[in-house]
Amino acid sequence: MEKDLFSLEKALGFNFRDKGLLKSALTHRSYKISHKEIDWEDNERLEFLGDSVLNLCISLLLFQKFKEDREGDLTQKRAYLVCKNTLVKVAQKLNLCDYIYLGKREEKLDKKSKENICARAMEALIGALFLEGGFEITFERVKKWFLPYFAKFRQKKIKDYKTQLQEFIQKHYNKKPEYEVLSVSGPSHNPEFEIAVKLNGEIITKAKGASKKSAEILGAKKALKLLKKRMISEGKKLDK
Repeated sequence: MEKDLFSLEKALGFNFRDKGLLKSALTHRSYKISHKEIDWEDNERLEFLGDSVLNLCISLLLFQKFKEDREGDLTQKRAYLVCKNTLVKVAQKLNLCDYIYLGKREEKLDKKSKENICARAMEALIGALFLEGGFEITFERVKKWFLPYFAKFRQKKIKDYKTQLQEFIQKHYNKKPEYEVLSVSGPSHNPEFEIAVKLNGEIITKAKGASKKSAEILGAKKALKLLKKRMISEGKKLDK
């Protein structure tokens, strides 16, 4: 199935000389397995490269824009920007998901599973852009795509949910939360992690995600909400 890559290149503001490289960035492993005749790779290696390039670009942007921030603050901001949710939002603005080559079974996946694939394709695309256009061109594109999400940092100091949960539990229980991987299911190219969030050995809640990190963040968010509700039901006051 041929894709209209010209429309995607127009959205990117960049024309690939090597169309095979662009196709590789858009090719999920499942498509390569079921279409052995294609002469380009799937996007897993490009995703690996793109993840590192994206982290470097975002780190440089944060370093330039937040000159008063310490390392920990910059790390928290980067974690907010370089995550599945932000990658999916950027990809959706480019309509990237419409261009991904998927196997027949993956075409029928639910929205959440396809978002995981789309986020990874976004990283692969950044890797391909770096190989074809170099760092300067890639940096300018990343800056354009991700800068709108910096606005949140001007509104309030961002703390990821794991940090919020740890501070909450330390303050009210004088303990630290624990995270345990309960299971890893699904194919190797699209795994699903289930984790438990514990306090004093007791499971507070469980959560699933496409990576251990994303599952822990979602679990921390759910645990924080549950613990706050528990304290309110016990008649205890929460800090505003």
